[in-house]
Amino acid sequence: MIGAKQAKTDLGKIKIHVKAIRSIAAIAIMEVEGVLKIYTGTAGKLFEFLGRDRNAAAINVILRENNEVGISASIVVEYGYDLPRVASYVQENIKTAVEKMTGLIPVNIDVKVKSVEKKR
Repeated sequence: MIGAKQAKTDLGKIKIHVKAIRSIAAIAIMEVEGVLKIYTGTAGKLFEFLGRDRNAAAINVILRENNEVGISASIVVEYGYDLPRVASYVQENIKTAVEKMTGLIPVNIDVKVKSVEKKR
């Protein structure tokens, strides 16, 4: 199944699209203290220009068998914060949110700190 996780109930089908999982991850990322933004880079600007989800350039979701999901995300951390600690909190927050909201099991969450910036 490409692009969506599907389940069947007595009433019909339920599909959770990759974009929904990406949105959950994006919100979970921004809830973490020390994260300034999701790093989308030049590709994010191109995606936005083309009318696509800008976060698709920064958050990758891979659906696997057995309700497992892999997620990778790129972030910008505020200057002065402990980078490994912020990245670890991002991993935990994504894991908790995705499990709670979708029932999927995040088995791999990669966080790339792409930049450090001062808060404006």
